[in-house]
Amino acid sequence: MMSNFDQAEHNKKFIMRFCLVHHEGINEEELRVFTNNEIYIQALLATRRAFPDYTMDVEDITAEGDFLILHCICRGTHMSEFHGIPASFNKIEFPMMVKYQVVDDKIVNAWPMFDQLALFEQLGVIHKPK
Repeated sequence: MMSNFDQAEHNKKFIMRFCLVHHEGINEEELRVFTNNEIYIQALLATRRAFPDYTMDVEDITAEGDFLILHCICRGTHMSEFHGIPASFNKIEFPMMVKYQVVDDKIVNAWPMFDQLALFEQLGVIHKPK
């Protein structure tokens, strides 16, 4: 049995592998290696369809046991529909934090947190007040 520290370090490496694969363009079969969470899988696939060049550049990762907090910068180009928003072909860039729960080398939960206002401004859906 791994210590809490060893488990946290193991999970950090697991999430970094996930980010690397996700960065390179992940498909549904590859996602299932990392998670069985169907809602998360569908959200990631929808994001990849809308932003085919989507990248997550990891800034920091912190772990404690089964839980990790990842801070990254997301970038991409809005090339197709995203949550009902037609392709704008705009470049996007925003910071994001994701809290992951990893058990037995599977992401069982993921809670992404990001500045939705900044994203929708960059997509041209809303305009920043002057």
